[in-house]
Amino acid sequence: VKYPCFDICFVQLQAAENEKVRWELEKTQLQQNIEENKERMMKLESYWIEAQTLCHTVNEHLKETQSQYQALEKKYNKAKKLIKDFQQKELDFIKRQEAERKKIEDLEKAHLVEVQGLQVRIRDLEAEVFRLLKQNGTQVNNNNNIFERRTSLGEVSKGDTLENLDIKQTSCQDGLSQGLPPCPSPIPGVHSDSRPSSP
Repeated sequence: VKYPCFDICFVQLQAAENEKVRWELEKTQLQQNIEENKERMMKLESYWIEAQTLCHTVNEHLKETQSQYQALEKKYNKAKKLIKDFQQKELDFIKRQEAERKKIEDLEKAHLVEVQGLQVRIRDLEAEVFRLLKQNGTQVNNNNNIFERRTSLGEVSKGDTLENLDIKQTSCQDGLSQGLPPCPSPIPGVHSDSRPSSP
């Protein structure tokens, strides 16, 4: 004898068992997913902590780099100022050197002009001395000519020989060269001053 109600209950029970099995499978799957997600979360959390640590380290490096950059910038500005000061000093030194060189050139030119003037003066003095010596020699020759003429006429005293007259004339000429007054002439009417007259 068949019982339809029993069959229906059996089918329902079978369906409930199947649903239970499905739920168990889903529960197991969900638990597995939860565990996987927990592991992922832990990994992500560790990654996040590591990333925070890395960010902190990078931040410290950045601060240190900024500090070094500021120090380098200060050194650069100081070096730049020193270079500028050195260039200005170099320009000033070149200007002073140029001024000194021009001053030396002007002094050399003035010295050259002075030397040329002195050389001209020396040549003039040499020419003057030569003229005076030539005039002095002409006057001595004239005195000798007068002496010879008067000697030929017998106007020389007996006590004065020709040698004594030459000695006296030489002594008078030496006295004139030393600035002494002229000697009296051994020949009457002839002045023994052989110094040249002023031009």
